[in-house]
Amino acid sequence: MKYNYHTHSHYDDGSLAMEDFVVAAIDNGFEALGFSGHSPMSIDNEWSIKSKDLPEYAAHGKRLKEQYKEQINLYLGLEIDYIPGISDNFDAFRKSVPLDYCLGSVHLVRHPENGQIWFIDGPAEQFFQGLNDIYQGDIRAAVTAFYEQSIMMVASQKFEIIGHLDKVKMHVMHNQLDTSEQWYRDLTLKLLKEISQRDIIVELNTRGVYTGKTTEYFPSDHILEQCLHLGIPVMVNSDAHHPEQLSSLVSEGESRLADIGFKEISTPFHTHIPLT
Repeated sequence: MKYNYHTHSHYDDGSLAMEDFVVAAIDNGFEALGFSGHSPMSIDNEWSIKSKDLPEYAAHGKRLKEQYKEQINLYLGLEIDYIPGISDNFDAFRKSVPLDYCLGSVHLVRHPENGQIWFIDGPAEQFFQGLNDIYQGDIRAAVTAFYEQSIMMVASQKFEIIGHLDKVKMHVMHNQLDTSEQWYRDLTLKLLKEISQRDIIVELNTRGVYTGKTTEYFPSDHILEQCLHLGIPVMVNSDAHHPEQLSSLVSEGESRLADIGFKEISTPFHTHIPLT
């Protein structure tokens, strides 16, 4: 089954229209495609859907679902950022527009004491400036805040897929952060145990590798191994920001899952899909 549930169009930080992704998906034999624009946020930024455009985004998705219903299964979703004390409750978005599914993600980490915001997904210079200014360069404290915020998201919000679960490693995995250390493994296991108690799918996100930002998928193999041990369902998404990226390293990601020991993948609408 060919699918992708993590895509970004011109409504947020993607490059082309939603229909361009649909046409590319059909041309490449996809059975399912999900739209997952970054949800509107109260914090000014250049990469999320504007609140005024959310109804249009939803209406556009609805039109495409009807227009292409004989050729592909289309689903309307949002990638919703969780920032404690700042972001809207995920259910508020479900009530405002007819969503089929949601991805829960953490891109902005709020310091648990002073409330300052650390953006982990921008250029490396911005990442390190936040690390130094907000956490005084203490990578352990910063990474702990990321995972504790992710745990809070899982415990308090309803969503179907958790996005790029360990993206905090992207700029530091080969110098300042040793993901084999016990404190780090304890944090990731704490998050996974929270996930295992809910109907949440962990995505293997290929974007960091095919864009050259990291040499490891999100999440790392040791986290995927724990997912297998805990019975947490997984899927592969490319986090496409351009139609040409819909299949980027997806088959390779599925091969990685098979090598780890997974026999099947799941999506929010199809479970127990055999890995070939």
